[in-house]
Amino acid sequence: MAIPISACIICRNEAPRIGRCLDSLAWCDDVVVVDSGSTDTTAQVVESHPGKARFIFHPWAGYNLQRKFAAEQCRHSWVLALDADEECSPELAVELSLLTPEAVAGMAQYSMPRRNYIAGRYVRCWSPDYQDRLIHKQRVEWDPTSAPEIRRPAAGFKSGRLKTPLLHNRLSPYDLTDFNDGPRMAEHAYILAQAMAGKGRKADFGQLLLRPLMTFVKYYIFRGGFLQGRFGLAVCYKTTIGVMLKYTVLYAEDELNTAAHPAGSTAGGDAASPRSRALQE
Repeated sequence: MAIPISACIICRNEAPRIGRCLDSLAWCDDVVVVDSGSTDTTAQVVESHPGKARFIFHPWAGYNLQRKFAAEQCRHSWVLALDADEECSPELAVELSLLTPEAVAGMAQYSMPRRNYIAGRYVRCWSPDYQDRLIHKQRVEWDPTSAPEIRRPAAGFKSGRLKTPLLHNRLSPYDLTDFNDGPRMAEHAYILAQAMAGKGRKADFGQLLLRPLMTFVKYYIFRGGFLQGRFGLAVCYKTTIGVMLKYTVLYAEDELNTAAHPAGSTAGGDAASPRSRALQE
């Protein structure tokens, strides 16, 4: 007998895409959509969908805590966690249906490969892009930071890996923000840099110089970005810029903010930090 699995979706202003996500979950008997304040017709799309998902409003709490809240609203212990621009592929649905209580004993979560698309075109260099999205609610520990998808198995449990893919942004039309999403890239850079700083990581000269270069070589050469011509080159540039921003912010948080506010100084408080200023702007 297969294990019962719920699905949860976190979203905001996803009316054009969330219907396809819900369609891909037709096999699931419990679907929860947690919306952080849509101003479009997302609520109407969800409530009129034949899948009868439960629609819940919850103010944005950060990526991890929003996902945690959504999972907690589900009826079953095992939860497939999606974004509104993602779909559970038919192959993944079949693989999930074959998971038995015996197979998942001792497991806290499973990762799966994610196939990414831009303007309907498969992004080769971003694969396999494993994502931990099948979660046992009582067997994982959620990181309190906002950095996406940071969870750890609770003591005595472990993580596994599925073979079939999750689909991301598969049918969405081209949008300039696919390559020029400055505010979103800045937000992610600050969130990831903060998580790295919390673990004692620092952006020394070598990291600032070599990490972006290594990222470009990894995705353009070893992940096959060059095989997709100008499209692949542009994607690798975008990926490299994200890494450059992350390490630049980590440097700024460490050295510049420390220099501006030495130990014992309270002037300006957190409001003076680069991350705080950027997110407020």
